Amino acid sequence: MRLSNASLLLAAAAALLSSTQQSSTLFAAAQHSSSKPRSCPGGATPDSDGSCPNPDMIEESSSSDDDEDQSRQSGNPNAHKMEEGEEKPPTTCDSYLRLAGFKDAVYETRSFYQEVAWSENANKPDVCMSLDDILQICHSYRPHYHEPYVHFPAAYLKEMKRIVFIGGGDAMLLHESLKYPNVELVLGLELDQKVVRESLKHFHIQPHFDDPRVQWWFGDASKSLALIPREWFGTFDLVMVDLSETAMSISVTDDLDIFGALSLLMKPDGIFVKNELYYGQMHMETNNIHTFEYTPLEDEDDHYKLIKDYSRNDARKQGKCDLYDREMKERAANGGELMKKDPVVPTKSAGVLLVVEAEGVKDFSGLAGALKDILTKQGLKPIGDVAGSSSTTDGFEATSGIFLAMEEGYVDAHYYPGKSYVGFEIVLWSKIAKNSDVRDAILEQLEVTSNFSNFRVIHGGMLGAKNWKEDVEAVGPVNKNLRQCDPEVKAAEPQIGSSPIPSDTFNSAVAASLTLLPKKMDKVVAVICGSETNECETAKSLVMNPKVDKVVALWDCGVTKDSSKDDDEFSNVSVCGAKELKRSAKIEEGYSAVVIDPSANESFVLNMKDELCRRKDAGQHVLLRDQVAFFTSLANEAEATLYATCVKNLLKEFVRSARIVIDGVAQFGIIGTNNHSFVRRVVGVQQSIEKKTGLRTHIAKMVGGPVKQQKQYDPDHYPPNAYDESESLKQYTNQSPLASQSLYQLELSDPKDIKKMSPKLIKDAVDSVIKPLKIVFPDAQRVDFSTEVGIGAVSAVLSAAGHLIVIWDGAGRLTVNILTDGESYVPVVIKDPDVPDMQLSSHKTNIVDPLILRLPLSTGVSVREQMPRGANKTVNFKKDIDAIPNCTDHYVLCKDFFKEDECDDEEEKPWMEKYCSLSCGTCDKMWMGGPPPLQERQ
Repeated sequence: MRLSNASLLLAAAAALLSSTQQSSTLFAAAQHSSSKPRSCPGGATPDSDGSCPNPDMIEESSSSDDDEDQSRQSGNPNAHKMEEGEEKPPTTCDSYLRLAGFKDAVYETRSFYQEVAWSENANKPDVCMSLDDILQICHSYRPHYHEPYVHFPAAYLKEMKRIVFIGGGDAMLLHESLKYPNVELVLGLELDQKVVRESLKHFHIQPHFDDPRVQWWFGDASKSLALIPREWFGTFDLVMVDLSETAMSISVTDDLDIFGALSLLMKPDGIFVKNELYYGQMHMETNNIHTFEYTPLEDEDDHYKLIKDYSRNDARKQGKCDLYDREMKERAANGGELMKKDPVVPTKSAGVLLVVEAEGVKDFSGLAGALKDILTKQGLKPIGDVAGSSSTTDGFEATSGIFLAMEEGYVDAHYYPGKSYVGFEIVLWSKIAKNSDVRDAILEQLEVTSNFSNFRVIHGGMLGAKNWKEDVEAVGPVNKNLRQCDPEVKAAEPQIGSSPIPSDTFNSAVAASLTLLPKKMDKVVAVICGSETNECETAKSLVMNPKVDKVVALWDCGVTKDSSKDDDEFSNVSVCGAKELKRSAKIEEGYSAVVIDPSANESFVLNMKDELCRRKDAGQHVLLRDQVAFFTSLANEAEATLYATCVKNLLKEFVRSARIVIDGVAQFGIIGTNNHSFVRRVVGVQQSIEKKTGLRTHIAKMVGGPVKQQKQYDPDHYPPNAYDESESLKQYTNQSPLASQSLYQLELSDPKDIKKMSPKLIKDAVDSVIKPLKIVFPDAQRVDFSTEVGIGAVSAVLSAAGHLIVIWDGAGRLTVNILTDGESYVPVVIKDPDVPDMQLSSHKTNIVDPLILRLPLSTGVSVREQMPRGANKTVNFKKDIDAIPNCTDHYVLCKDFFKEDECDDEEEKPWMEKYCSLSCGTCDKMWMGGPPPLQERQ
């Protein structure tokens, strides 16, 4: 039954979003399945396919009945559950990359930047988006990816007022961010606005262009970061990054890449979160928040449960203090001050286009007379008079248009009285931070208080602007040291000592660490003592500890101890090989913990490393219990080697490790397995050591092992409509596109061609292009400026129905801003007929292509942005709106279901009426989101 249960989601494509390690294992199994081994490590028997069992996955009765929640020990969460009657596909690289149960690309097109494909599940309600054939996100991951992405770091912040995210074009991060009542600004940096717009159609998620707290900046993030007001840097509480490593390395300035610039946006006590390998994990950084100490939630465990790895980084060891050292050297040479650097004349320039859609406008006539004064009051310098055009030509909804150039940019507006709508835009390449103030002043003139939408797009700039010195100082990041590089501050932190750890300190640490062992099982602790001359103080201390049931002292081969003293609480074992060790461990049903006495000889420690943690040795299950712990002082190379080897080779589930620095003494190393409260307990150990010894401590590092495979996975699933979609569906079905806008950026690649450019060449080219377009731009007015704005030129064509504005920056870049009535958004085949390029074809064919022909030969398109313009919070082009007011299909596949007569099928009809309402003609029954009815969930 298709889409029969709206409360279920496919757990399908999560396999694509798991860690690389898991994927590698799957591929290895497929590649080697033809070679059947006769035996397996540890004496295990190959299965029917000839594959050796994974020791990590061998089901054994657990030796632990700790009261910790063990319900998570089941099934692979990334596995696609086969439906009854579903045929298992062959395992190939191609099939692995497909979404099982999904219809490939119900809608797939190209933007200027990438292929954007949408897939829907034919059996369960889910929608997935892929970019360039790489799965990005499915709606079903929203509770598990986007919610913790925002809310987990937010738990460490006392308040969250300013948020920035980059790469979150699906708007799900934005949706979660706006849940916080104190939010003042959410800044979204996104390359491709096509993703944002189509997410409203397919994911039913609003971009909130109409929310005054939200700013979308579309275009190259490296340019956006260079244009953000400088005063914003260092003011954001939360910085979220959802980008690839390649994108992160792109330069913003000569000495900053995107990662560095984003880091500078963060407040000193802010948090930086970055995605790792897709869905599997995230990376969170902060300078001044101690994530192991601040517990703002009611359940003290909650903020520990999602932590996998942790590191207290040393900036100097990471090579991040070069800037600090240079500045300190410069201060020393200049009386404690940094030398003031003169601004450098820019060789490149960019600006920002702020698009504003104002609704409920009753009177447009006064704006033309007031505009010049509005701009002057904002400290801008208008050039000439306002150019205006009025028209009552049949077929055009716009009746008036105005344009005014400034030294710093330009403003234009168009009025659609039938919709009480004014679309205007503010372009600034100088004094960019003024664009919001200019917007608000124009809205006040139009008597619009809150009924407007807006977004920003990166625009070309102008070289030779009169305010270039002020502009250089006003926008973009300035590289500065954010890390702790002061040697005096570092010296005041707990330090690792050079002398051996005192036995009383080590014994206190071991005693505190016994909390890592299961509460309800007997505790048998093996102590590596080594040579006969060693007093093995650790063993003596543990014997006296009431929490330990038995201590087994492990001695080097040939060491003889008085066995008459052995009893139920203590025994000595001389280890000459695996036989003696296994005999002892078998008697105890495995050791609960292994402790390396700090005085144990290094050769014996290394021997025990080979016995306890030999790679792929299934015999570990005899020696060690499932939930086992290792404790060591890490005071010598042998202990460090055993520690590293056991972390890597233990054949147990959920191997985790931690290192605690004890001031002036040593590091205390901990390894734990199968312990879901490992993080919390290590924090408790650190605090207990500090309390018992009076020495300062900190956790230096914590590393989680491979992600645990679960055997009987029974997750909670949430369909897309578990979220309230009513406002999204209302916006999608009622929006009213009126015009289309393209923003092309052209570049000349040949320096010789750049020398041919001039304001006259630009004016003549625009004149030539506009001649045959009198129907498109009726009653057009022409405006041209050059020396007034810089060393480039502005050439504009203004009509009530639209405009053509060409900006030449004075070097090798041009920006072409085109607005026309209506829409010509059509698929154009470039390479793959199945993935057409969506273009505003009339803009390209009638304007851009002829313009390029009139420019030097090396001119080419470097950027293309396309935007619908209109009323009722327009987001989508008409072509992408398949709806009537307040009615649409929730899924593109509804059309296929309609053709299969499922609207009238007795079993399918209830679901079809609610989720395929447009196709079935049941708009009065359309589901608008929120939890489905109880009977449907069941």
